[in-house]
Amino acid sequence: KKLYREIYQETGSGDFGIQVAGGPLFRCHSSILEKSGGFLGKVRQFGKVLPREVDPYDYPAPKEYFKEKGYFHLMADLQAIQFSQPMERSAFVDPIQKLLKGIPDDPNKPGYTTAHFIGGTTTAMKRPDPFFLAERYKVECDCERMAELLRFVYQGLMTFFDERPETDRQREVLTHNMLHMCFDAEKYSVDRLYERLLHWFGNECYGIVGERCFANAFFHLQHFEVSVTEEFSRKMLVKTVTGNMLASREQFRAVTRDPRWSSLPVDFIEDTLNYDGMPISSETEVLSLIERWNANADKKKEHIVRLLCCFRPDPQTMQTFIHWLVNMGWLTSDGQVPDVPELMGLRKIINGNGMSNRPPRRNVRQHDALDDEEGQDQPENDVTFVHYKGSQAVNSGCSFSVGAQQRLVQAEPIRCSGIQRMRVVLSNPRSVLWDPEHEVFVGLSYGEGKYFGYLCSCTTFSGIFSVRALASAAPAPNAPAHLTGSGNKVEFDLALEVQIQRANMVVVCKLSVIFANLTVTEEKFQISYETLQFGPGLSFQVVATGLADDEVDVQLAWVGGGGPSAEADVTNGSADFD
Repeated sequence: KKLYREIYQETGSGDFGIQVAGGPLFRCHSSILEKSGGFLGKVRQFGKVLPREVDPYDYPAPKEYFKEKGYFHLMADLQAIQFSQPMERSAFVDPIQKLLKGIPDDPNKPGYTTAHFIGGTTTAMKRPDPFFLAERYKVECDCERMAELLRFVYQGLMTFFDERPETDRQREVLTHNMLHMCFDAEKYSVDRLYERLLHWFGNECYGIVGERCFANAFFHLQHFEVSVTEEFSRKMLVKTVTGNMLASREQFRAVTRDPRWSSLPVDFIEDTLNYDGMPISSETEVLSLIERWNANADKKKEHIVRLLCCFRPDPQTMQTFIHWLVNMGWLTSDGQVPDVPELMGLRKIINGNGMSNRPPRRNVRQHDALDDEEGQDQPENDVTFVHYKGSQAVNSGCSFSVGAQQRLVQAEPIRCSGIQRMRVVLSNPRSVLWDPEHEVFVGLSYGEGKYFGYLCSCTTFSGIFSVRALASAAPAPNAPAHLTGSGNKVEFDLALEVQIQRANMVVVCKLSVIFANLTVTEEKFQISYETLQFGPGLSFQVVATGLADDEVDVQLAWVGGGGPSAEADVTNGSADFD
């Protein structure tokens, strides 16, 4: 462990030189590097061979370089480094003399030679160089991260593990450093460090850097899978990303509510949905996750059918699954699958041959139980809706048949700023055409008798539906905007943007209707900060009117939410994957 500080010394006993591009030289000990696994071989593989003779003026001194780059935590390792510097770099030398006259070479320095350009080496004298290196390689790597890699090889420590950031900027920088340390540890085969970093991301990252940085780290690591150089490293990475990083409810929500969830490959989504420890309160959440993955309606049908095989039904959730297929148009009212090549696998699922035989998962209580004396549990699912008949709750989930004097209300209200996007599917498969008397309000409630949203109904043209903004403070709905559906079905997205409170403690909200990824209409409304944080909050709500004895099928799925999709830039470099 004491030898680690020698790698910075010009007179160190190291025989293996690692030259960072544009940075200082590390004089490492090959006998120690060999014990770290494949690090030595990877440096030889990725590094560029340099001459073994070293001129101190060919690269910057560690002390000046670390000061220039701001690597102050590395300065503690440079004890007595000035005593190993050449005389020309001594602090006692007059800087003006250095600038104007220059200082001639010291004839007593190691490796000094009298050879010159004209005479060459003929009759030249050369002093022996006891610091002559056995090998020297130039590597394209950040100097700070290479120093931390070598610290771990020598001492089994890394200073980044001990950092506890307090500001958003510090959290971003720490996440950036940890990600790149993980990439470098895998690239240079420092396997013990790679394992510890994956453990940090899976078990400690969320509590240290927070939700936003954790989500960024998750998607960077998932993308890094395609660049991993070793198969066993790839398996460890996939196990961490699809397992430990999604093991708690908070971490699971941070990832699945991120807009980038829809960009993940189908193989990764399948591994995630097959995870036995997935923190969900009901199997119906699997259907919501598939809907959110298909937020842009750009996924292949066979891929969605493939993910449906991860659904583990029981008698209660099987009916929800059937409703989901009917609303998708993949199952007729008599239980038949349309004759479409992409839906061939769906027939096996309907027959019970394609689904998993493993028991349904209800892991939220197991993962998120509170440790207080009363033993109360956290809310099971803030993205689940509750079905009310009058004032009595009769069901919960994301797929319902709603009748007269019934409503759907979001189980847990929204209390923070950000962007939420929900997919709404309204249908009446029991009728060929939508009844003109049927109107469905889809919007938000923020107190008793206070609401804002859109009233959806059909028009005189078959398959054309209208949405009109409706508020409790307005006497009548606004002018309609139109979107396309089918004879008895319409599907659109409802996007809610909650802005940060203003100086007068008013929160401005914007509710938009999105169809085919285009905004059809949008309206703004205001609520007080007290209502958002300490009052009823904002809850999505669905109410059908004019039904009489009929029912309307409603399917709700979150396709985005949890914060704005724009990411803050980290000025010290982005996580590249070249």
